[in-house]
Amino acid sequence: MAIGVVLSSVVLSCIPAMPPLPAVPRAERGRLRVAILAPLSGELATYGRIVRQAAELAFDEWNARHSGGIFIESIAEDTPCDAMHARQVTERIIAAGVRFVVGGICSEAAIPIASVVDKRGALFIAMSATHPLVTIDAQGNTRPRVFRTTFTYAQQGRAVSRFVLQTLRLDRVAVVNNPESPFAREVVAAFNESFTRRGGYVLSITVDRGQPSDFIEHLDAQMMSDVQAVYVPDDYAAVVRVRDALWQKGISRPVLGSDGWNIHAVRLAAGEDVYLVAHYSAQVADPTAQQWAARYRAAFAVEPDTLAALAYDAAMLLAQGIEQSQSTSPEAVAGALSVVDYEGVTGRWRFDVQHNPLKRAFFLRVQDGTLQFAGSADVE
Repeated sequence: MAIGVVLSSVVLSCIPAMPPLPAVPRAERGRLRVAILAPLSGELATYGRIVRQAAELAFDEWNARHSGGIFIESIAEDTPCDAMHARQVTERIIAAGVRFVVGGICSEAAIPIASVVDKRGALFIAMSATHPLVTIDAQGNTRPRVFRTTFTYAQQGRAVSRFVLQTLRLDRVAVVNNPESPFAREVVAAFNESFTRRGGYVLSITVDRGQPSDFIEHLDAQMMSDVQAVYVPDDYAAVVRVRDALWQKGISRPVLGSDGWNIHAVRLAAGEDVYLVAHYSAQVADPTAQQWAARYRAAFAVEPDTLAALAYDAAMLLAQGIEQSQSTSPEAVAGALSVVDYEGVTGRWRFDVQHNPLKRAFFLRVQDGTLQFAGSADVE
């Protein structure tokens, strides 16, 4: 993903009980306030600004097309990737009467937002947080009014498996696993299961992320001679370290990364045989995505990125759920979203039982210093 999603578990303190908000009758019309929770200050403010402007664009377009119905009024709240701050902001806006929330660019914020929303009877659509505990609680129960527009750790691993087998047509892969990373552990487990179930061979290499030379020590030209590609489900720095280690050993293999480093990928040397996972690509021949990109450029004079696409889809998905339910009750809107067949700028999808989108993952290749569309694969 465009920002390098924070992938960590968050232990939440208990939140005092509070009765659910009363339902809003179908006949009620007028303004509906929706909170956009994103970092608007500090080092992540650039990303928060992207989220805010993309979500506001969606609501503006919705309001223009539905002048006779509910007018969606967005309220942006500064919400950094900090669990305590995110929880406090969410408590405050719900106490002020806000029933609908979009945002949560990182799991450290999205998990506490989801927990508060779950207890207070509001509805939340997370846009780029991939941790499982966003849409399920610690007991594995689906949060009834929490959804996300991005795929999860496990879904990403299975999508990479499909891409390697079906598009690259490779069936022998070395997987570099960082056991200290919850993200890497779950992605690797999902990839390995899916890849081997379809007849692939996995050479597993476990490394210590803190030791730059660790991967080099594991490499052996003979051992790697039967491997066709290397998969590194980790951040940009880890991918570069693996690439450099391969070079030092004189080993030329395609390297696949995760969705956490595409913002940096164009800095890799030209001609690299490097692939990454993405949630959006402007190069896909999809009229919906291309027309939206043109509107985004016209509005903000910049090219939209993955984060903008996910934020726009989260906001437009909420608006569509309100329209389909003909209600401003969070429960009714959640019911509509659970069966929605949504077609947005990041693709077409429906939700699984844990409110994760069943969509296509896009794959980009670093080529001549730019990112080029290389294919797609269904998530499971």
